Amino acid sequence: MPSRKVQAPSPAPTSPSELSQARDSWSQSPDWDDPRDCGHWNKEDESVSMENVPEVIPGKYLRGTVIGQGGWSTVIKVKRTEDGKLFAGKKSQTPEQLYKESKRLRKWEHPNIVKFMELYKQDSDEENNLLIMELCAKGTLQMRIEWYFEPMGMLDIVSAIVQVADALVYMHGKGFFHADIKPRNIFVRRFDPIDVALGDCSDCKVHGNGKSDDIWALGVTLLAMMGQKPRKDKTDVAKFQYPSRCANYAQELTRLNPGNALVELVSKMLIKRARERPTAEKCLDMATRIMEGMSEDEKMAGRANGLGLTSPEKHRPVEAPQVYHW
Repeated sequence: MPSRKVQAPSPAPTSPSELSQARDSWSQSPDWDDPRDCGHWNKEDESVSMENVPEVIPGKYLRGTVIGQGGWSTVIKVKRTEDGKLFAGKKSQTPEQLYKESKRLRKWEHPNIVKFMELYKQDSDEENNLLIMELCAKGTLQMRIEWYFEPMGMLDIVSAIVQVADALVYMHGKGFFHADIKPRNIFVRRFDPIDVALGDCSDCKVHGNGKSDDIWALGVTLLAMMGQKPRKDKTDVAKFQYPSRCANYAQELTRLNPGNALVELVSKMLIKRARERPTAEKCLDMATRIMEGMSEDEKMAGRANGLGLTSPEKHRPVEAPQVYHW
């Protein structure tokens, strides 16, 4: 288990405005003594960067270890040679995807969307191009969800939803929808309090019913943070049935846990009829009200033994892994 540095914890923000103020005051130093924290340039990064030199001239950035893998791209840790600052660098065998994502990100500025730095074109080989972004040193929300030894607490869950919903309000206001919201595409800058950023914006679209689809996907993400995400069958039939399964699960969860504000929120986000789902603005408002109305005991709920929810018997949630997973 990672060990914390011995220091007095900072007060946890209880509203979006306090979260914004806290973000401005946080130092750049990591708050976990954990070698798996990707906010450091370690010996392995140095070794990998030297191995890359024969193929790729170092130039402006040294290329370190792989920190993420997607369907069409790989994300590596990079170090800017002029000042030693660390960033995330996305590379791809389909350069047009990098161009598309960089075109989106360079026009957007929101505290909960991954920050764009530059599209670095190193040489004539486009496969060596790098989309340089901020490095979110604590990994992804998926990694946090899978920490078997400590479930996510109520305050972290609601705070993460507030932040991502706020990012969606901004994105939807620009006429786009994300189209691929999931815990693996939500990146964690730091913990205590949690600070997240929505990333992987290459698939953002401007047509269709995508805004309500984003809300549904955020609802499934919320179920996962609550430890209540239903198992997903890998068969083709189950793939098409999964949205209905999640909707039915959320409704049953509401019946079994009357008056629980978080359960009511997720059930509204997972309504089957897309037109009846709340907008990003409404989700932000509901989550903010939950956050501002929590007692001190409610803020700490969930960290030791989960949120104390009664799960539907016919739809057992996904079990947490039995080993520490980073």
